[in-house]
Amino acid sequence: MKTKHLIAGAMIAMATMASQPVAAYTLTPTGRTLASPQLAADVLRDIGRYSKATGGCSFTFSVHMTVLPKTYRPVQPSVNAVARGGHFEQWSLNACAARQRFQVAMWPSPRGGTDYAITPLTGRMPLYVRR
Repeated sequence: MKTKHLIAGAMIAMATMASQPVAAYTLTPTGRTLASPQLAADVLRDIGRYSKATGGCSFTFSVHMTVLPKTYRPVQPSVNAVARGGHFEQWSLNACAARQRFQVAMWPSPRGGTDYAITPLTGRMPLYVRR
């Protein structure tokens, strides 16, 4: 095989992988959420959009979800999900070589399904801190 064919093939493969949507890989969340799989996918899609707008990248490597107690006091601004019959969760993501935490409020929608609001709790933090 000629070197230029090998290089062309590698470039086509890289372009194909780069053009794949974020959902083209398997993301296995850890922790606990009360969100349905579809709702969790919607929340992750919106967090990905936020990451793209603020950090230039929307690739999420991992996510850990925690359901917060009813006594949790939300970080403002946020919808009072508990007063609307819902709850709060904290989602910690490793996205684009950085860690970020989000407060996710979820409550029943009057139209059916679930409404939600996402509030960043931290800015982009490095995954590893040198000491």
